[in-house]
Amino acid sequence: MSRSADYTIQGFLYQFNKTLLEILNDEEDSDISIEGIIEDIEVATPLLTKAIQCKYHEAQEKFTLSSVYKPILQMMEHYHDNVDKNIEYRLFAHFPSEPAGSLFEITEAHISEMLQSGDKRYRRLITKLSGHVNVPEFLQRFTLEFGSSISDLIHNIMEAFEKNGLPTDDIETLFYPNAVQKIADLSILHNADQRVIKKSALLHDLQQIRKTAITRWTRSLMTLDRILKTRKKQLKTNLDKNSRLRYFLLSQSSIENFDNEIVNFISDYLSKFHFKEVHDKTPLFCLDCNQELFKEIRIRLHKKNIKVNDGFVTDDFFDKTKFLTNPIKAKIGKTFYSEYDIRLLRLDGIAIEMLNQTKPEDFFLFTKTPPELDYQDINVEHIDLNELAQVKFILGMVDTYE
Repeated sequence: MSRSADYTIQGFLYQFNKTLLEILNDEEDSDISIEGIIEDIEVATPLLTKAIQCKYHEAQEKFTLSSVYKPILQMMEHYHDNVDKNIEYRLFAHFPSEPAGSLFEITEAHISEMLQSGDKRYRRLITKLSGHVNVPEFLQRFTLEFGSSISDLIHNIMEAFEKNGLPTDDIETLFYPNAVQKIADLSILHNADQRVIKKSALLHDLQQIRKTAITRWTRSLMTLDRILKTRKKQLKTNLDKNSRLRYFLLSQSSIENFDNEIVNFISDYLSKFHFKEVHDKTPLFCLDCNQELFKEIRIRLHKKNIKVNDGFVTDDFFDKTKFLTNPIKAKIGKTFYSEYDIRLLRLDGIAIEMLNQTKPEDFFLFTKTPPELDYQDINVEHIDLNELAQVKFILGMVDTYE
């Protein structure tokens, strides 16, 4: 990941964490909008709306006024268009050099400086506001607060969870990552009315969840190591069962170095979970990859001495009966023989039909976005990890992922 991309993700995570803290600290069970119409976070009570915008400047050592021109001008524009509404504007900005919780007083002279900026990015806002906005009244409603570091913000969240009565042992590895993911999911909904949540609803929802969310957001959290260890424990109960039908979907676009590592991953899985006579249910691996790579993987599995049932009689003719027929098995001396070791599909129309026709007990989805399938009566484990080493770790195939 490039440094700029990393800062972008950290910026979103900072906003999600600040949103979560606002929700947990809310005393009135207010309607709290995520990515609201006005700002990043909106706390609405019958008499007042508090509009908060978050800015994360970890890479910028010292605070400069110019670094917050844009959010202040945007807030001023909203104030100008909604003078009759009771809205407080708060800019929550983190700069490493500034003490957390301290305030910076924006004066009329500062606003005048902004409105005289020659930066083309602000031209529309400056043209609209210059000479037309009541600056003193806006400043009475505006606050610039310097935010804490993301690690301190997380610490405050953990304390807020405890104050709200959630079991301490599950806060860091269950409630916290699932809460962050809940906020991330809400933030992308198109309808603003759907992006509203109350503290009571969030706490209720979290207490119903028993699986730790692992997604692009939660795997970027500082607590990732503990999250993975907890998820490993959660999966262990079913993985310890010898007779268990398991399907796996792995996506080329979601997993780094998929092309080079997928064959060894399948081989390692068989060595751990499908090598005894009591392992009587053949695992199915469905690969979301291009046709050329799928053909190459079939050849590589053959060279690895892994017997595959892919249902094809020729490259162009798929025989459903052949694919669904259980393998012939026998024990020759001390050696256990099976006609084939795995079922193998490439994600397409045929795969969708087969996955829906015979359901597994566990379906592991290692992909960003699960395909549209019938998941009823299946234990679904959707885990968006982008490294197969981490996948092996949570499945108990290896003891470390580093």
